[in-house]
Amino acid sequence: MKVLYINANPRNKKSVSEEIADVFIEQFKEQGKSVEVEYAHLYEMELQDIDEEVLAAWGKKRSGEPLTEGEENKTKVMDKVLEQFLAADLYVFITPFWNLLFPPRLKTYIDSLCIPGKSFRYTANGQEGLISGKRVVHIQVVGGVYKGTGLNFSEDYLREIMRFVGIKEYDSVICEGMSQFPELAGKILEDSKKEASELAHKLARIE
Repeated sequence: MKVLYINANPRNKKSVSEEIADVFIEQFKEQGKSVEVEYAHLYEMELQDIDEEVLAAWGKKRSGEPLTEGEENKTKVMDKVLEQFLAADLYVFITPFWNLLFPPRLKTYIDSLCIPGKSFRYTANGQEGLISGKRVVHIQVVGGVYKGTGLNFSEDYLREIMRFVGIKEYDSVICEGMSQFPELAGKILEDSKKEASELAHKLARIE
């Protein structure tokens, strides 16, 4: 099994979300699985925004027109990101929580995953995701407590965009309240690590 560890945290030192993710990975490996982990650090890898040249390139590809060198280079960057993603079986997203969402760097990454004809297609019955048999785990640390408020848009968005490309198996470990309740931060972190460990055991049995 190939695991793609997608880190959307810009910190140089290990973040709390990475600590929790590491517990998940370690416990998943210990279940006797043959696991290969590949790391995608979004602040260290090359990503391409959707800009005028990218939009022009997509239009030309639909009509069969030749691309300029700039258009070709930019779409190749996006294709490389998608190819790495498609090669994995399990995706572990590690995200901080910024102003009710994840960092914009992750949205740029996701834009390279949503390519018509590769990860989804349009049919007479509507959009259809083309990525099947995969699973997502989202690990996030949130300073406050937002559960039940409907304000954690990052969790809702990531779940739905994965469903959009065909990935319906989705689990998450959301560590909330360490900043809001500093006196309980140690317990909150340990509880989240335990939750990550239990999830790893559960998924290893399923896989």
